[in-house]
Amino acid sequence: MQLAQIVPKIRTQKETIFDYSIPPEILPQVKAGILVKIPFHGRDIEGIVVDIKRSSPINILKPISEVIDPVPAVDEIHLKLACWMADYYLEPLSKTLFENIVPPAKRIIKKISFINKNLPHTSNTKNKSYKKYLIVADFSSRMQFYLKAINNTIAKQKSVIILLPDLSLIPYFSKYFKNSIEILHARMTRSERWRKWDLIRQNNPKIIIGSQSALFAPVKNLGLIIIDQEENETFKNSRSPRFHFVKAAEKLSQLSAVNLILGSLTPRIETFNRALKGDFKLLKIKMPVILPKITIVDMNYEKYIISNTLEKQIDYTLQNNQKILLVLNRKGEGTKFSCLDCDWIAHCPKCGLPLIPEKFQNICFHCQINLPHPEKCPKCQGINLKPMGIGTSRLKKFLTDLFPKINIVKIEKEIYESNIQKSWQIAIVTTFALKFNLPNIGLVGIIDADQGLNFPDFSSSEKNFSTFYKFLKVGERGIIQTHLPQNYLFKSLARLDYERFFLDEMINRKKFSFPPFVRIIRLLYKNQDEVQVNIETQRVYEMLKQTVSDNQSSVSPPYWPFIKKERGKFRRQIIIKIRPVKKLSDEEKEFLKSLSKGWILDVDPLNIL
Repeated sequence: MQLAQIVPKIRTQKETIFDYSIPPEILPQVKAGILVKIPFHGRDIEGIVVDIKRSSPINILKPISEVIDPVPAVDEIHLKLACWMADYYLEPLSKTLFENIVPPAKRIIKKISFINKNLPHTSNTKNKSYKKYLIVADFSSRMQFYLKAINNTIAKQKSVIILLPDLSLIPYFSKYFKNSIEILHARMTRSERWRKWDLIRQNNPKIIIGSQSALFAPVKNLGLIIIDQEENETFKNSRSPRFHFVKAAEKLSQLSAVNLILGSLTPRIETFNRALKGDFKLLKIKMPVILPKITIVDMNYEKYIISNTLEKQIDYTLQNNQKILLVLNRKGEGTKFSCLDCDWIAHCPKCGLPLIPEKFQNICFHCQINLPHPEKCPKCQGINLKPMGIGTSRLKKFLTDLFPKINIVKIEKEIYESNIQKSWQIAIVTTFALKFNLPNIGLVGIIDADQGLNFPDFSSSEKNFSTFYKFLKVGERGIIQTHLPQNYLFKSLARLDYERFFLDEMINRKKFSFPPFVRIIRLLYKNQDEVQVNIETQRVYEMLKQTVSDNQSSVSPPYWPFIKKERGKFRRQIIIKIRPVKKLSDEEKEFLKSLSKGWILDVDPLNIL
């Protein structure tokens, strides 16, 4: 008698593979990878068959209810990928398999007329030779390299998957391709996503392009994976399973024996370090000989948010009829709403962070809540309340006073790309503007270069360098306003020297034991009861010292992160640092995966805020 091992679609942190009997009438249809319906705790749910076997330690087994889809929903390679993701990221297999590799089926699957039902969905792994590339260059140079690799792959009758960090970038890519293209992304409705997923499975288009979810498209005869802007934070899943798409793409490349290309202007420190060690073939395309002239302004000797140097450069640039970008990654009227009499500051009731003042209200962008300005101070009852610090709205008012006849715009989430090409002269921008194809820029000014360095996080310098580098590179001239003119970050930015920054940052990371010198596992506990948070995190810490801590790893005592509260819940965390040579034992993995409700387990976090 044959039995099926099935992963049910359930939300649990426990391991989820169960044995089911196969009714004789559906036996010919049951094979690894198909989607079935199974009885589970009094209800019928979806499941994926992962293996067929002849015996089970359980005497009486429940039978499979029905075969939902006779065509395998997932092949052997993607099953292996899901198992690897579950093991590396300490997540249950049901999550890595269902929430990413197999889209929600729902009722629509019954309305599809399947063809080629016996056609196996497999990738070609006969050629075990494959290469991994990291190309460091601007977008146009990266695009030329991508197109050559894509054409070579298609010429060999193989398919290509292209991952982009933002859907707005898809038109920049798709316009180059004459071959059959399918676009797949997570913003589609469930029915749209399933139809597209099944269309790819049946027709095998040459190019699949999209956001993160396109990585798991059921492509037959895959030959190449491209990930552009590999440093972008959107490639790390922010909810469970918390995996990194670049890491998963590497594993898929290995399992499928297909080439992988990562592209970036400023790659992640960990990625560039691995390329230098030979894990990737490093391709560095030389930038133009004429680089922007960039000046560092010491704001310790300046009175106003616009330094004398920047003001003169703005005036010079306007006289030459050139456009100006002023970078300030802080929306609103200021950094806080405060009482001038007693120094009271308005904080978000849910997370405790200072509220950002707008014209008629205070906003928490972290929790997405709006609160009206108080008429008087709740602490001293005074009425001297006003925004403090500088934000994009306040900067615009300041510039309007300086240059009253100049057309000044803000490029934030409310603006459409068509407006970016219009006749403005000064644009105040946040990082959101990097997604657009900007016109020719005469001057780029970094208004408050120190802002992002105030966050107590190992990746703060890297993120700031990457953002400012991309902005400064689009201008003919650049000005960096900072109170820390001797900081290595700004010295490297002034020369647009990524490798100089990389070397300095590596020294810093080695000194304080951060990636790539260690792997990090972040354990974050959340609860509405602050006392319970303290008790639970201390309990787990004491157990971790016995279970995980050794000469190849360290466990931090519990501490409050920068964001102490989130949506009304207190947050407290424990950071585990592991040397790259160490592999977690089964005992250590089981302990971490068995943590109680309220714990969030994040392997290789992008930040520890």
